[in-house]
Amino acid sequence: MARLLHIEASPRGADSCSARVAGAFLDEYRRRNPGDEVEHLPLFAYDLTAFDAEAAAQKMAHIVRLTRGETGAKPEGKWAAVTAEIDRLKSADKVVISTPMWNFSLPYRLKHYLDVVIQPGLSFYVNRKGEYVGMLRDRPVQLVIASGSAYVPGFPRPDTGTKTDFLEAYLVHVLRWIGCTDIRIIRVQPTAAAPPDEVNAMLAGKLEEARTAAASF
Repeated sequence: MARLLHIEASPRGADSCSARVAGAFLDEYRRRNPGDEVEHLPLFAYDLTAFDAEAAAQKMAHIVRLTRGETGAKPEGKWAAVTAEIDRLKSADKVVISTPMWNFSLPYRLKHYLDVVIQPGLSFYVNRKGEYVGMLRDRPVQLVIASGSAYVPGFPRPDTGTKTDFLEAYLVHVLRWIGCTDIRIIRVQPTAAAPPDEVNAMLAGKLEEARTAAASF
């Protein structure tokens, strides 16, 4: 039995295009893998620990201990909540992240989550050669990214003004940083910059794309 973690970064529920496409993906996944566990982590409805002064101080103490060759900080206070989130992520055999694009980048709740779970000695480490090594290897990650405008690789270009996609590039970068190399992407776009009939037709195609993707996840 495998364990799948769905990280949802939209607050819009059934009105969210990224959530709708992820829902089709997960429905098909459950149909094909009835014995697997699927956990839903809705970031806008979840009380994620604040990475505040206490957590930051504990992180720095953790790093100091690691540089001395010692074990990291004890899981106490805010650091206990941080390590618990990392353990939840590391225990997943498969990960789905569904998110809209906000202001060319991540919704703040998704950035908050990533700032919690990306920690030295817990989700990545530095080896004796000074190389950074991710610790979440051997698991596929399915990204479902929705955006109001259509974005393509190569932004910015002379004919695209200032529109730039920082979202996909950032997510792929940080996922590779922590060891995830099997990263699959479904782009749901444009969700706003098109007539309603065109948006509905695009969504219908993306729902089918999601079901097809789930079959080999």
